[in-house]
Amino acid sequence: MGRWWRPSKVILRQNRDHRGFRYLAAELQSNGDLVFVGQDLGAGVSESLGCSEYEWQWTIKAADLPKLRAALQTRKPVLAALKQRFAGDESVRLYAFLCACAVPFETFSRIGD
Repeated sequence: MGRWWRPSKVILRQNRDHRGFRYLAAELQSNGDLVFVGQDLGAGVSESLGCSEYEWQWTIKAADLPKLRAALQTRKPVLAALKQRFAGDESVRLYAFLCACAVPFETFSRIGD
């Protein structure tokens, strides 16, 4: 792969254990929006929410990506910077980071079985 190639999606979290499955990815859409997609399944969700599935999506519009880049304080491509800072166990800090840095984003979530 050459330097010209940039991934359009990174997986920030994907793990399975006795409490269930947790997933979070970030993807740049063809229109320039950045979309985070997450899903939690299993006993961990049941204990917290009373059902076995929780899924969500956060969308940062293309026009607001400069605010995210400024908040990340890096010159790296946004997906690489997100993966470096919020991969694995650090992914739980992403929502608070977006809010604290006043990065506008739209949300969708669904709880249910």
